[in-house]
Amino acid sequence: MQYIETVIRHDPWEVEPRLKELGLTSAGFRRVRDVAVAARNNVTGFHASNAAGTFAYQDGVWCLRDEFVGDVWKMERPGGVEAIVSHQSKSRVAFANVDRCCDVNHDPLPISDKGAGAERLCEGNLFDSLPTFTKEQSSLGIPLFYCMVDPEGRVELSRPTIEGKSFGPCVERNFISNGDDGDDGSRLSIDQQNDSAVEITPTITRKVA
Repeated sequence: MQYIETVIRHDPWEVEPRLKELGLTSAGFRRVRDVAVAARNNVTGFHASNAAGTFAYQDGVWCLRDEFVGDVWKMERPGGVEAIVSHQSKSRVAFANVDRCCDVNHDPLPISDKGAGAERLCEGNLFDSLPTFTKEQSSLGIPLFYCMVDPEGRVELSRPTIEGKSFGPCVERNFISNGDDGDDGSRLSIDQQNDSAVEITPTITRKVA
């Protein structure tokens, strides 16, 4: 059986150079985290049971693109995977809600199953009874990272393997925030939610034939 030795970067002096190498920023990922957590906190008891994860994912994907897409990073959805890509740094990044980030004793697990598209992007050595392991290059030639955000506001940029529609061991993990960097110094968490959603007034326009 093949094993993976995970590279884990805990401290800013390790993480920041790696993000710079990829053409990314920790501040950008903290903003993605803030937007995803805010969307999760907008859920009330009247919403569907999966609303928190759905809202966080939708707004997390939006903010990931809003933050980084430009001259270097481009929007894409290979195989149905909503992502951004940089051919300059030869990297892809997607968004994922996970159970827990930034814990050396726990590999993050996605809240929802990963589909065939994600598996192909993380494709590696296949064996009948063994998990899929990530190669240095994916089947499309570019490694896939995930901006992983958990309900406590932790965030990391990591490159997982895909194992049975879930994340397996990571090739590398970059810890960006443990959630203790809210504007008021408090932990960002779904526990801060209240019973009412933010009021939004929609603008309705008549469709022109």
